[in-house]
Amino acid sequence: MIRTDHKAVIWAAGACAVMSGAAIAAAIPAIDDALSGAGGSGIWGRVALILPAVVIMGLGPWIGRQTGRVDQRLGFAMALCALAGFGLLGGFANGHGWLLISRIGLGIATAAVLCFATAAIPALFDGRERGETIDRQSAFNTLGGVVFALAGGLLAQWGWRMPFLLYLLALPVAWQALRLQWPMPVQLPKATVDIQAVRVPLATLALAMMAFYLVPVQAPFMTPLADIPALAGLTIAAATLIGGLMSWQSAVLKAAAPTSVIQTGAIAALLIGLIQVGLSQNVPALLLAAGLIGAGFGALLPLLVQRVLGAAQPGTQHAMAGLIASALYAGQVSAFALALAFGGVAPGPPFLTMAFGLGLAVFLWIKRDRLGPWRKWIIENAA
Repeated sequence: MIRTDHKAVIWAAGACAVMSGAAIAAAIPAIDDALSGAGGSGIWGRVALILPAVVIMGLGPWIGRQTGRVDQRLGFAMALCALAGFGLLGGFANGHGWLLISRIGLGIATAAVLCFATAAIPALFDGRERGETIDRQSAFNTLGGVVFALAGGLLAQWGWRMPFLLYLLALPVAWQALRLQWPMPVQLPKATVDIQAVRVPLATLALAMMAFYLVPVQAPFMTPLADIPALAGLTIAAATLIGGLMSWQSAVLKAAAPTSVIQTGAIAALLIGLIQVGLSQNVPALLLAAGLIGAGFGALLPLLVQRVLGAAQPGTQHAMAGLIASALYAGQVSAFALALAFGGVAPGPPFLTMAFGLGLAVFLWIKRDRLGPWRKWIIENAA
């Protein structure tokens, strides 16, 4: 029963971390109008949306180390309370300066929550139970984006400040975390944090998130969706829901095929989906493409997280958790930058550019390792 309670807190905390951007995404135009005036450029609202991701990307590894040195029970609960506090504080902003400061604090608190939650998994669970916990956490993180984005959009109907109330949902999770016993803090021996062993899965994780995050960032500007927000929302929901379901069923996938084959299929789905979004001019094709991107990301996420955590030595779980958080949010920031850089020309080029970059990375990796495990598996089963 205790282990079940720990899982529930880990999953809920991971879902709360998604609120950093999802909760206020729908209200960004109204926030910018309110704080800049009706003639606002919209730039500061977008900066406020992505700022927590920038903080997590830059400070994730350092925050991970620090969270490993404190009392896990109290630190976890305080991080969740800070997430609620800084998140709510943004709703009282009367200028962009206040809003941006609150978003920086939210980014730090979110990074800490992610590190506490993720590092607790290898510390508490082993074997199949660890894999299942990671699968469920990945699914809750992905599906949480849908729930909080929809809830934020509904609350925004009553004013741009209302979506900030969603951050208070972290408080009951903090209370539950405070009631449980967590692993003791450990001084992290830097020599045992082997970044070289996890650089490939971390890079893959960042690229996969970048491809996935392009859907909510850029898909609403595609020609068939730009004038119909409901269809844009449906396209984003298709990617997110399918991604969450794929993560949820990760154990089934691993039982059906080797991990290397699943990863190859997932990357292929990402590539096909990105190219199809970039070239499509009708809604059914865009929905199918968004589903492919979601499926690819949902299949990769738990596998890559488990691989990184599996490389953690005793006492380095928090450092590895910080690297995972940094990689994921680096993907979000990169998707945002790619959309800004190429989206002004036409809505499709960001997706095609991402497909080219991902394809090039895969080509270089295959060239470096010409006979990888996935090819060995195909040869063995074809004989």
